[in-house]
Amino acid sequence: MSRPLAAALLNQPAITALVGTRRALKQLPAGTALPALVYTVVDITPSDYFTGGYAGMRLQINPLAATIGQVQQIHDAVHGALHGMADKPLAGLRVIAVRHELIGPEDTSTDDAGAVTWTWPADYIVLYE
Repeated sequence: MSRPLAAALLNQPAITALVGTRRALKQLPAGTALPALVYTVVDITPSDYFTGGYAGMRLQINPLAATIGQVQQIHDAVHGALHGMADKPLAGLRVIAVRHELIGPEDTSTDDAGAVTWTWPADYIVLYE
């Protein structure tokens, strides 16, 4: 149940304004233009975070862009969109709470043509029923 909810959470206007449909679970298709967003869903034990008998997931987002500034814009859009979702119905479920959990280190890679890609992962805990 958590994968459709994750996809719906990341299909919010503030996010799609920056990455369009360039969002993928675990891996982007080869040749996808930047900026883009990759995400991973990990089921969790919600009682480790909150009481109340809810289901939960850890949603890791990994923005990819040509500059760290673009990566930050994607982070800002995701943060704003996710924190506005508490107590709202989405994908046939009700979001209870969203909490920014962790942020990883910035990283870059350079392809054979010399193009640089920046990334910077962040995790959110999402409780739902």
